[in-house]
Amino acid sequence: MPAEHGPLLDAGAGGGWGTRLATRTLPEAHVLALEPSPVLRAVLLSRAAADADCDRVTVGGDDLLSARLPERLGGAPLANLIGHFSPEERDRLRGLLAARLAPGAFAMVNLAEPVEPALVERTRMTDLRIGLRTYTGWAEASPAGPDRITWRMTYEVHEGERLIGRDEVAYTWWTLTGDGLRSEAGRHGLAVAPHGPADAGLFLVGPDVGA
Repeated sequence: MPAEHGPLLDAGAGGGWGTRLATRTLPEAHVLALEPSPVLRAVLLSRAAADADCDRVTVGGDDLLSARLPERLGGAPLANLIGHFSPEERDRLRGLLAARLAPGAFAMVNLAEPVEPALVERTRMTDLRIGLRTYTGWAEASPAGPDRITWRMTYEVHEGERLIGRDEVAYTWWTLTGDGLRSEAGRHGLAVAPHGPADAGLFLVGPDVGA
């Protein structure tokens, strides 16, 4: 990523793990990290404040399509994000990238399974013990239309055999295949190329990708 031509845009930065990786991988890069969730943004700010490599990180609370962005971007790592956007919103996103990506720059996106509507059985995502308590996360999904699914997440806190708390969250996730990504990107003059292991579902998107 030609970070000297503009900051990296880390949209949906979450708790900042990817942000920190970007600053360590590209020691000259400035990063604009966007995270609309107040809870995750607090974690992101805390992590950035505790890491000297993150003194080049600016944190914003806007979502990607409403944020005031620089005229030029040196790249855009957009991890686990594309499914939050409807087809119309993805079209706006492609236009935004086409207008702002510097020469040689690209966005990096991943297409998480399932890439077409399908049933996902309840699966344990994490099981972490901290002190006397264990934090467990579960995920399941079901089709919600021809191009979307509904994810249902359950988060539990246990102390021994006792359940301390449980939170449940449901949200829409728009599915997209690799061919669909190429078709949408091509309408804005953007090329698409697979990147990394095939099962990672990782793609580079930009005007100069594959040139």
